Amino acid sequence: MKKILVIASSFPRYKDDWWQRAVLSIYDNMDLKKYHVTVVAPSAPGAKSSEKINGIYIERFTYFYPKSLQLLTSGEGVLYSSKKNKYLGKIQVITFVIAEFVKTISLLASRDFDVIHANWILPQGLVAIIAKFIFRKPVVITVHGTDVFALKKLNIVKKFILRFCDVCTANSSATLEAVNEIYSSPKNKIVYMGVDLKTFRPENIDNKWRQAFGEDAKLILSVGRLIKWKGFEYLVRAFPKVLEEVPSAKLLLIGKGPEEDNLKKIAQKLGLELDKNIFFLGTFGPDKLPNIYASVDIVVSPSVTIAKTGEKEGMGNVVLEARASGVPVIASRSGGLKDTVDGKTNGLQFEERDYQQLAKHIKYLLLDKKAHDGFARNGYKYVKENFAWKVASTRFCELYETLV
Repeated sequence: MKKILVIASSFPRYKDDWWQRAVLSIYDNMDLKKYHVTVVAPSAPGAKSSEKINGIYIERFTYFYPKSLQLLTSGEGVLYSSKKNKYLGKIQVITFVIAEFVKTISLLASRDFDVIHANWILPQGLVAIIAKFIFRKPVVITVHGTDVFALKKLNIVKKFILRFCDVCTANSSATLEAVNEIYSSPKNKIVYMGVDLKTFRPENIDNKWRQAFGEDAKLILSVGRLIKWKGFEYLVRAFPKVLEEVPSAKLLLIGKGPEEDNLKKIAQKLGLELDKNIFFLGTFGPDKLPNIYASVDIVVSPSVTIAKTGEKEGMGNVVLEARASGVPVIASRSGGLKDTVDGKTNGLQFEERDYQQLAKHIKYLLLDKKAHDGFARNGYKYVKENFAWKVASTRFCELYETLV
C-alpha cells in the first residue's frame, strides 16, 4: 500500500462541508485499498483536530491562539481572509506557514510516507520542497489557478518550488501556461479536476423550490464568491437587456463576498428590483446545490481577468456541475473556462466583460427551446465522458506510481 501525505490550506471542515470539496474528491475517488491518504489541513470552526472522512485521515494544525481569533479558515479563502484584517492577517499568514511546516515535518518524522502531494504552490509547495530535502521524498505540486495567477511578487519563490518538485499538475491550459511562464519543464502537466456525477444529476429538480420564484419564471443562476474576478458585475449589467424580451426572467446569485453591496447598488441603478427580478441568495451547502442547479434554466460563469493582480478563473467547477445537472451553460473566455466550454456544442462563450453579447446568449437560450435542450444534452454528455472524478483520481495515481 502506497502512503500519500497531502498538504492543503483549504479542506472540508467536516464530512458534508461544501468548502473546497474538490480537494477531498481527488482522494475520495482513489482505490483506498492501494493508497493510504493522510491530509494535513488547518483547523477551522466546526472541524476536529483529527478525524477520518470517507477513509481519508485528516490531521489539522492550529495556527493561532486563541482559536476564536483564527481568520484564514473562515471559508472565504486564505488570500482574501488575510487581507480583511491588515495586521492580524499578515501575522497569521506567518504563523500559518510555521504551524503547517511543523505539522508536516512531525508526521513525516513519525510515519513512513511514499509521496508528498501539495495542493497550491504557496505555501504548501514550499513546505513540501523543504520536507523533500529533509526526508528525500518525491513531491507532487497541484496548482489550482489563483496561486500562480496572483502573488506575482513571489514568482522567484514559485520558480524555486517548481524547479525542485518532481511533478507539477495544473488544472487547465491557462493555469499550465502561467506555470510555464514561471518555470517551463516537461514535468509540468495538465490534470483536470472532476465533478461528482452521483451528486450532480438532471433528476435532482426541486419543483417546489423553482415555483417559489413564479410558475412561469425563467431562472438564470450564477454561483461563486462575490469577488471582482468572478465577473458578476457584467452579468448584472446584462440582465436589463434580458428583461426587455423575457420579462419573466429571474437572476439568482449564490455566494457571499466583498462585492455584494456594490453589486446591489449596480442592480438598483439599472432599475433591477431586489427579490423581484434579482436575488442574492447567500450560500448553500452541498446537500442543496445539486437540487438548485437541476432546477434552473441556465447557469452563467462571467469570470474576468484582473490585470493588476493577474487573478482569473483557474478551471471553473460551476460549469461542470451545471452541465452534469443537465443545464446549459454560458461562460466568458477567461482562464480555464476556455478548456471546458467550446462555444459551439457543449456551451456558449462570450468575451470577458462583454455584457451585451452575454445578454444575447441568455435570450437565445431562453427563447429557443431546441437550442436550449441541445446545449443541455451535449453539455451533459461531454462532462460525463471527460470529467468524472474517477478520471482525475486515476491520473494522480498513475503519477504517484512513476515516482515510487
